[in-house]
Amino acid sequence: MIVKVIYFDEDSATDYIHIIEGGKSEQTTEKIKNTTTNIAAKARAKVEAKFKWLPFLGASAEAESSAEAMRLGNTIIRKAVSNTILTDYLKEVEEQDKGKPIIEIFPNCIISPYPESFAYYKMLTPYLIMTEGKVEVDGGFALNISRMDEALESGRGYYELIAVKDESKCILRFNIKAFRNNYGISDLVKMNLTYHAIEVGIFPEENLTMQQEFATSTKSLNGFDIMSSQSDDVLGLRVYDVILAGVDK
Repeated sequence: MIVKVIYFDEDSATDYIHIIEGGKSEQTTEKIKNTTTNIAAKARAKVEAKFKWLPFLGASAEAESSAEAMRLGNTIIRKAVSNTILTDYLKEVEEQDKGKPIIEIFPNCIISPYPESFAYYKMLTPYLIMTEGKVEVDGGFALNISRMDEALESGRGYYELIAVKDESKCILRFNIKAFRNNYGISDLVKMNLTYHAIEVGIFPEENLTMQQEFATSTKSLNGFDIMSSQSDDVLGLRVYDVILAGVDK
């Protein structure tokens, strides 16, 4: 059972629920709206009551109360909707066909960044900004440290990390905006987590480096290479998009 959520891609989970349920999920948008509106109303009343004992503040207290209640109410609504999606998603995963699962589960998995990859630098850039000048990556390819983190935030949505499952490696991709509770991509390598993911393709491990991704050409494969291969090794590692990551007890 997932007891702590580190990462949850709500958009992907919502798509999965709608597809599996054929667009007729039991928890409808209207039901979510009604439930969260009631919760927000109670939160607003509670916050407003907190200011009533300060009548000398007059209109300013009422304005502050309303603003705080609105902020708190919106936060509660977002959390209620998010938790509803999470609950529905976990229910669907539990009921999926165990013989041919859509969502693959990687239990108690250790992951790491591939050297010189985008994920590798994304973990370093918040600290590298303290340095000065540029850093050379490979073959004269230099990076401006002061702008690097900003560029990674705006220019890339997903980051790949290497995971080991049953003594074989694969690539797990993470939506940088799906982390919860102030966790980030650099926290993943410090924890032993369970991951829920969907297979999306195959990619050569060595091409994860920043230099290779910027390269104009990559190694080509012919039909003989593919047909003569007894595994996916000649093509690369299986790639999975992660929907959920958390502590499993």
